[in-house]
Parts: sequence; C-alpha cells; structure tokens
Amino acid sequence: MGAFFSLWNQLVAYYNPEAYVPDFERKNRNLSVHWKVEKDDLKIIKNKNANNDTSRDLEFLSEKEQAIALTNRRRVFGAYAIIQNFRAEFTQYIQTGHIFMNDQKIDHFKKLRKLSNVNIVQFYGVQLNDRSLDTLTFFHSLQERGTLEAGLNPGLIIYRNSFQEFCVDEKFDFNETFKSAFMRDILKGLAFIHRNVGYHGHLHAATCLIDINWVLKLSQFGISNFICDQFDSGNIKVNDKDPPVFTHQQYVCYPPEHIRQYDTTGTKQPRILRGTRQGDMYCVGMVFYMMVEKHDPFLMQKTMERISPALIDDILNKNRQPIWEKKTGERELENGLLEKCQQCWSRDPDLRPTTSDMERTVAATYPFAKGTLVDQMVRKNEKAAEDLEYEVEEKTAHLVEARDRTMTLLQEMLPPDIAISLRDGKNVPARSYDSATVMFVQICDFTRIMKFSSPNQVIKFLNDVFDSFDEVTRAHDAYKVETTGETYMVASGVPKENGGIHVTEIAEMSLKIREVSYRFILCHKPEFKLSIRIGFHAGPIAAGVIGIRSPRYCLFGDTVNFASRMQSNCPPNQIQTSERTANMLDKNEYKLVKRGIVHVKGKGEVNCYWLNEHIHHDKSEEVETPILDLHRNDQPGPSHS
Repeated sequence: MGAFFSLWNQLVAYYNPEAYVPDFERKNRNLSVHWKVEKDDLKIIKNKNANNDTSRDLEFLSEKEQAIALTNRRRVFGAYAIIQNFRAEFTQYIQTGHIFMNDQKIDHFKKLRKLSNVNIVQFYGVQLNDRSLDTLTFFHSLQERGTLEAGLNPGLIIYRNSFQEFCVDEKFDFNETFKSAFMRDILKGLAFIHRNVGYHGHLHAATCLIDINWVLKLSQFGISNFICDQFDSGNIKVNDKDPPVFTHQQYVCYPPEHIRQYDTTGTKQPRILRGTRQGDMYCVGMVFYMMVEKHDPFLMQKTMERISPALIDDILNKNRQPIWEKKTGERELENGLLEKCQQCWSRDPDLRPTTSDMERTVAATYPFAKGTLVDQMVRKNEKAAEDLEYEVEEKTAHLVEARDRTMTLLQEMLPPDIAISLRDGKNVPARSYDSATVMFVQICDFTRIMKFSSPNQVIKFLNDVFDSFDEVTRAHDAYKVETTGETYMVASGVPKENGGIHVTEIAEMSLKIREVSYRFILCHKPEFKLSIRIGFHAGPIAAGVIGIRSPRYCLFGDTVNFASRMQSNCPPNQIQTSERTANMLDKNEYKLVKRGIVHVKGKGEVNCYWLNEHIHHDKSEEVETPILDLHRNDQPGPSHS
C-alpha cells in the first residue's frame, strides 16, 4: 500500500506539479524568482537553413578578401531563444519528473544569475517544471563569433548547428597572439567562477565562446552537478531527436575520477559529468593542449563512431594521456606549457596546478604577448606601421593596410576622432555639451513583421533598413550611436561640436529618413508598407567612453530620455519634436505644425510639434532625396499617403 501511494504522489507531481509543492518551495517562488524563466517570457527561434553550408569558399579569394571573410565570420545557430528582448543560447533536456527545488538549489541559481564578468557569459536562468513544455532548459547570453572548439578543429564533425568556424584550417594563423589572449581569458574567467561558484563542471573548447569583440567567454558553468542529480533521480533524459548535447570527443577529455563515477566500463552513452575545482584544472590542460597542438587530445575529431571501451579503460586504469613531441625553434617555450598540462592530468587531483600557476606559465611561455587580443592586435599593427615607415616605396601599400586594419577595428566601436585618440594613447575624458540633438527612429509593427518572416528574413530586413538610414547619416554631420532591436539612434553635435547647426542637421536627416522609408521595398513581401516613427530633442548632453576591453561611446542625460519620449509618443510616419527644439528651427525654412499638449511619461504635459517639410524658396537649390531601393531597379517603391 505504501508503494502505491508513493507511485500515486509521483504521478500527481508530474502531471500537476502545483498540486504537490513543498511549503518552502512555494514560499521561495513568491520571492525573487528572476532565476527562473517563465514560459510567457520565452520564445524559441529555429533556423531552418542552419544545416546549409554557409561558410565561404576561400580558395579563390585574394589575401585581402580572405582576411575580411575570416574577420567577419559568424556562427550559424540551429535555434536560439528570445527572453524579454534578449537573445540567448540554451541547453535542453526532456523533463520526465517533477524537480524539487530547495533553498540551496534556488540560492545557487540566484548566484549564477547575478554573476557578471568580462570572461563569462551572462546566465539568464532556468526553465523547468512547466506542464506545457516538459523540458529542463538552461539559458545564457548568445555569442555570435564562434567557439574555441570550432577554431581549433576545422575538420571537426559538427554535431550542433550552433556555430560556424571563425578560423578555417591553415588559412587562419592561430599564433601566440591568439593563444596567449585566449588562455588568459580562460584562466581569468575560471578563477572568477572558482571564487564565486566553486566549480565550472563543463569546461571544454566547445564551451569557450568567442564574442563579437574577440573576447573569450566561458559558458555552461555551475550547472553540471544539478543536471547529474536530475539524471540520477530519473527526472530528465536526453532528447534522442536532437543533436547530442555532449559528444564523444568531449567525453574523453574529462577527469577520470568523474568518468569513473558514472561509467567504469566505457559502454554507457556519454553525458554531462559532475564537476569539481580540481576537475576543471584537468580540463584546462586538455583545452590548452588543443590550442598548442591544434587537434583534440585523442585524435577523434574526424570520427562519428562511439568511444571504444578500450580507450575508456586505458584512461581510467592505465593513465593514458595525450601524446606530444618536444617543440624546437620559436616554439621551444611551449614545452614548458605542455609539461604543465601534464601536471593538470595528474591522477591525484590535489597535485594539479591552480589557475594562478597556469597564469604564470602562460606569461613565461608567451613573454611578448601581453594584454587582451584587441590590445595585442593594435600594438602589433602599430609596430608593423612603424617598421614599414623605414621600408622602401614599394612597401607603402602594406603600411596603409596595417593602419587601416587598426583603425577599422577601433572605428567599429567608436567615433573616428575618439578612435584616433585612443590609438595614440591619449585619454578621452568624459565631458558635457551645452547643446546637442538626439534622434530616435523606430520601425513600427516590428512584431507583426516577425510573425510573417523567418529569422533570416528579419535579420536581412533590419540590415537593409538600417543600411539605408546609414547612407543618410553619412551625408550629414551626425554620428550613429547604436541600433537596438528595431530602434535607430543618431546624435549631432557630439563628439564634434558643430556650432549650433545640430538641430538643422537632425531635422534634415529626419525628413530624408522618412522619405527613404516611404520608398523601401520588403523583398519577401513587396506589398508591405514600411512605417516608422521619429522623435528628436535638443539640449545638454554628457558623453564619454565606457569600457576598457570593449569601449563604447555613450550618451547620457535628460536630452536622451526626452528624445526617446518624443519618438515613443509619436504616431507612425510622423516626426515629432518638443516646443523648445521647434523654436530653434527657422520657421521660414521648415514647416512646423503645432500638435498641442501631449502627456509625456516623466515630463508631464508637453507642447509638441510635427515637422512636415523643408521649405525650399529657390527651386534651383532643391536637392532631391535619393531613392534607396535595395531590392529592385525596375519599378518604384510603394508611396505613403
């Protein structure tokens, strides 16, 4: 009878989790539950084209074209999630039983959610115990560049469509600049995790992600023990229809003491294992070995066959380790690093090095490669530029290319003047501007566009629209601050002051951008009429460079907020500005229509104006707004009334 009631409680807990929840769990659920991702806040986006070969064939490209193609390479995602407007990667299992969350587990996930470091991804939370989904899913911030595994193993058979190689075989020179920078990033991120969480548990080249700024970030940390508990309790299982979460190549690179806890015969299907701090150092040795040797430790990257039980037996009982040959010449110093990796593979976990030990070894191995990857690339290009100045005339082209690479890298993140100052080693202090103008442009009905478009079509649509806006921006004295989702932000008068013409510059831009939107054609739905709302405001602004590793030029102040409110309170296809800004425009040059009093959040009742057109008194001075048809040359775009 006792067994019957036990079975009955399990069935109730699975089919109706709310009917059997301990009091302490219900109490905690009412508190801060930002660690838990609710179904209503979650949307999974699947890329049907992810299996296509999207990598460019570099064989027939020039050296310059190859460098550009490799630098711009991005991952291809089979699926990703959107959590409250944030894109996220996820790891998912099928949930077969109710997962009971006690205070210790909840506190652990809360701690993971709060962690923030430049060398770890942002942990977004967990989705579990949802009757309509029957899944256990872990989410972290999406990184677009690639994984370290993809860069080290260009011949790797890819089980997941979650990345695209950022370096392609011999075409990518994985030199000491990249090795030292990525090794330092791994050790800094791991040291932070050890201080705050205690262990990583799933450290492998596949969980080392490269972000858009070439900074390595560790992912999937601190969750392996929880997952193993659920496997052991029978609460989760692997979805056989999905690509494997844990591959054979990764499995044999994990600590023998952890493999032994799960499988002593080598016959079980690989799965995620439990983690410890000492186990992480074993994995560090494996990852560093892969970075030095450019292949996986047991030469399995070109096979899809399951692991031989004999290999597992050799690893567990015969102390089998990766084989390496002593380096000579310029790579001789790497022998010391590989010897340190051997210490990481010690069968006595207490004898394995620490992150500090490995940092000292990396510094001794690559003494001339210091700082982040971006720092090293900038210094390397500057040094090349200095050397090329003493070369003969025929080398001048190489000098220009080296300088261009340096400035292109910086100017992707900063205004040109700021990038030049930072390149020259000058400080760029934050400062206030007495008057500047900020404009926001938002695409209307973006949610509706997403419903009838695939992810690829949405991305192409945004690229096409914002490229057309960029053409207008480049023709004026203005700076594109950023694009966030469907919103485009521009400022004039910062960082270069322009003597008070910033209002007219933004006014002209707003009219041209609206004209461009009227003529825009959505290639996969030509009958769709693009609508935008525009708002701008002039006033004092504070601006400065934020960030060391990934610097950004940011604007602050009430003027930015006011401009955003002007946009958000504006109907489609209208340009709205405040009374103060309207008074700064010449009424003989611009047609302004008083909208009247509008309630603006945070500002109360505000008198607002529509900007309708620029009045050209001399028709010979009229400049026709260019028609930026990105898709067709045979017919004009739809006009807006």
